[in-house]
Amino acid sequence: MPNLIPAILASDEETFRERLKLVEKNFPLIQIDVMDGKFVPNKTWFDAEAWQELETPAEFELHLMVLNPPYYIEGTQEIKKIVRYLWHVEAKTNHLALIGNCHDLHKQAGLAISPKTPVDQLAPYADLIDEILVMGAEPGASGQKLQPESIERVREIHKRWPNLPIGFDINVNAQTIPELKAAGVSRFCSASAIFNAKNPLKAATGLVNILGGK
Repeated sequence: MPNLIPAILASDEETFRERLKLVEKNFPLIQIDVMDGKFVPNKTWFDAEAWQELETPAEFELHLMVLNPPYYIEGTQEIKKIVRYLWHVEAKTNHLALIGNCHDLHKQAGLAISPKTPVDQLAPYADLIDEILVMGAEPGASGQKLQPESIERVREIHKRWPNLPIGFDINVNAQTIPELKAAGVSRFCSASAIFNAKNPLKAATGLVNILGGK
């Protein structure tokens, strides 16, 4: 069943906690965007100790838009609420070793892919990972316009690896969800369509209704 995953992009702890409070009781999995200011220009709030102490019913996946994914995974590996790590295939790291490390920790591992990166770069890892996260535009900022060719990339990925869950990030909203779902997306990460709305929970619920359930 398709899943809507609220994505929290926060530059400070107060914003993070405010957004988490809005959705944590209604969505079992929430994505935390982690940016280091190097892999992408923006930088987000990152505090493993604060996350460890969170009292929340929700679990998390980390979308690591960073140059050094192992650093962030090692720093958060003891946090039981984190169940999935997603990092970019463009990062200069040993992906095979990192996938193995995540699985040894009993956590899922996925690779994100940016619009200009050839899909073939995923091929060595597709049979080992738990998700491919397709970016609808260049990573690093919320609320960007979806690049239409990214939907065709979803179709290509779904055709090549039909049993592998596909996530989609950037410009996931009421207008784009039907086409994304038809193309093969099963995990919909939405930030601005939820948190820029006057009533974020109502907006998120509306997206769930479009999907046909969580």
